[in-house]
Amino acid sequence: MSRRIRQSASTATGAFCLAVLATPAHAQSPAHDFDIPRESLSKALRDYGQASGRQLIFTENLVAQRTAPAVKGRLAADDALRLLLRDSGLTFQQTRAGAVMIVRVPAGPEPAGAAEPPAEASVDVGELVVTARKREERLRDIPTAATALGAEQLRDIGGVANTQSLLANVPGVNFANTSNAVTSEVSIRGSGTSRATAAESGVGLYRNGVYLGGGYQGGRTFAKSDFFDVQGIEVLRGVQGALNGRNSVGGSVNIVSARPAHDRETGFVSAEIGDHKRWEGALVINQPLTDTLALRVGVSEMRQTEGYFYAPARGEYFDAESSDIYRVQLGYERGPASANILVEHGADLLPGLRFSFHSRPGQSPIYPKGAFDDKYDISWNAPFSAKMRTNYFEFVGGYDLGGATVTMTSSLRERHSQNAFDADAKSPQFAAQAVAQGLAASLAAQGDVNLEGLALDFSRIMFSDIHIAGAKAGRWTWLAGAEIYDLNDTAKIILTKTPMGTTQASLSRGTVQAFRIDFTSWAAYASVGYDVSEALNLIAEGRYTHDDKGIDSAQFDFGTGLPSGVGFTFRDGKKSGNISYTVTASYKVRDWLAYAKVGTAYRAGGFNLGLGDPRAPVQLPAVFSDEVTTSYEIGAKGNLHRQVFINAAAYWAEVDDLLVQTSNGCFVGSPVCPVQQTLFVYNAGKAELSGIEIEATGRANIAGGVARLTAGVSRQWGKVVSGPDKGKKGPQRPDWTATFNLNYRRPVSATLTGFINLKGALRKGGVQEIAQTPPLEDFEIYDLRTGVRTDNWEAAIYVNNFANESYIVFQAATSRRWNAPQSYGAQVTYRW
Repeated sequence: MSRRIRQSASTATGAFCLAVLATPAHAQSPAHDFDIPRESLSKALRDYGQASGRQLIFTENLVAQRTAPAVKGRLAADDALRLLLRDSGLTFQQTRAGAVMIVRVPAGPEPAGAAEPPAEASVDVGELVVTARKREERLRDIPTAATALGAEQLRDIGGVANTQSLLANVPGVNFANTSNAVTSEVSIRGSGTSRATAAESGVGLYRNGVYLGGGYQGGRTFAKSDFFDVQGIEVLRGVQGALNGRNSVGGSVNIVSARPAHDRETGFVSAEIGDHKRWEGALVINQPLTDTLALRVGVSEMRQTEGYFYAPARGEYFDAESSDIYRVQLGYERGPASANILVEHGADLLPGLRFSFHSRPGQSPIYPKGAFDDKYDISWNAPFSAKMRTNYFEFVGGYDLGGATVTMTSSLRERHSQNAFDADAKSPQFAAQAVAQGLAASLAAQGDVNLEGLALDFSRIMFSDIHIAGAKAGRWTWLAGAEIYDLNDTAKIILTKTPMGTTQASLSRGTVQAFRIDFTSWAAYASVGYDVSEALNLIAEGRYTHDDKGIDSAQFDFGTGLPSGVGFTFRDGKKSGNISYTVTASYKVRDWLAYAKVGTAYRAGGFNLGLGDPRAPVQLPAVFSDEVTTSYEIGAKGNLHRQVFINAAAYWAEVDDLLVQTSNGCFVGSPVCPVQQTLFVYNAGKAELSGIEIEATGRANIAGGVARLTAGVSRQWGKVVSGPDKGKKGPQRPDWTATFNLNYRRPVSATLTGFINLKGALRKGGVQEIAQTPPLEDFEIYDLRTGVRTDNWEAAIYVNNFANESYIVFQAATSRRWNAPQSYGAQVTYRW
């Protein structure tokens, strides 16, 4: 991004912030002229919404068989609503974005021994409020497949520690686990994955509506700090290109951070201990400062000094880790204006990239009888570590104009990441043992066993969005906005070797590839909705996006600093424009919503970082084009019973220029190119994807307690239909995924409630690579958590992967990576 654009964005942010802070206070809501006759409460609330310009959120079941009194004259909006709800047993709450939610009047104090109110007690199952379409709406009113986790549900499962833990609650999602948090990534509905390349994610990654993705390392997943002190999580499945923009071809994930509360002093402190010398502590304090200002401060610290995966040659654990998170927020609310400033720093030592050497008999002439490492004791002698450090600054401001709400979001995110690894996956001890056991002819035949690799990356992402959402006017709703995204990414890939690895033809001790990626993207978008009738609604959404991406790359000799290699020193650029749209028709019958939609989205193209080893059997293309997806979806959501909410969808998608990752054909032990593989991305042609998803949430009173079950299942099909890979399945697309989350609470005394939470994630079928081998490993993972709580205290014990399921998360020609075994611990939390 140019300096002029940066200055303009900064000036606009500052001007908006000053405008918000200078807003006068309003003692009460604005007055309007009302002429509402005595009628059903449902009809009266709709008439009220049209007269006041307010967006109301309520369910038909909630207001059914209730009659509202006549309300006439010029009244304050709040006073008129109170009159309508008088003697109904209902009241209202205002959300941060200015929408008004109708809820039941909270019950009085419960008798001793009464069960705790169910999760989200003030609303029915499926009533969570989300911001999926850049305005606050009930989950059940959004005509798309979506999963939302509220604060109470997150509390029940003990919070979310990482991306994999989050997505274990969502059907149709696959976590492409590379055993390393920096390079792992998310796939929804078969969206492509491209680990260890410079390709973009196939899923939109958002936090508080801010797009976080992009960059060589760490740009296809979330950081640990993103999961700290979370208010809610929203996952949309299917193309979201019209409003969410680039890279939302499979869907989008939005993590909503808890904001400062202005009406009360609140917070929590928690402590956790676990196996392998693990401890974690967190403290969050929320303090109103004045009538208009509130402060929220949070700190989280974690240490684990041991683990499951061990390197005897170094005396170190691969999965030792630590984390430090510091966050400060200042919130402002005055009349129709609101603003929030967030400053955050996170520093993580993450489980290192790990894989054990595994060569099958007859696979390699170097090890004709085969040779392999233990899956937990791994023969690495080179340094290994994964680190990520983030600095995050965010400003969100809003202003209620009466008939519309303006929201502006600006952010700066800096991400430093590092991956160190053993490039040959062997140690001198392993090589000597292979010779002693007759598995290899000699030490020399095994090549250099001291190859090291280090990947360093620094990304700076600036993002700004401003949009205006109109209140419902008659039959119409509308929204318009614009955004700009700017990524500057600098990275180095360092590969070194010892004199043993040199030859007369090549005395080089290694290489250093340095590159810079600049990506500037701006977009304008809009949405228009029209109620054809009380039941039938039409929505059209559209976005134009312009991308400008460039790369500068060079490779040098590690020892001399002179240019080295062929195909690594280059400069390239690409510009492209994209129009994405979504058209949706939805029909509501009581509390059921049926919909049909067609939409498009794109995944931005880019550059491969070089041609890899010149001995590689497969040559790499320098540039790959945008991937464009057109999706057709039908679905329905509603209550089978007041306490059973169903969300079902079926989809079919056409993908042009499908982006696929593959290898250059090198591997340790190869007689042609005996080094670790180089991964790259190419356009494979057209593909067709389809699937069915069903998700259900139910709640029931059982044996004096309250049980809540959420379960989902997804079946996916798909294949490439043109090009050299015609007929092949797309990689990282399981045939089946299923999830469930069961929570049960029951009082055990007048002040104490016991609880148990069981969640599971299952995967079956699919292939890891476009070559159709190896297959994705099936798995069933179950986590268990149980404990007791009072109004303020909670104590729990947990066992993750309590069945101790073991499966391969990733495998290459001569390497395997395994999942983490069972772990356990205890947590204590105090809330006020």
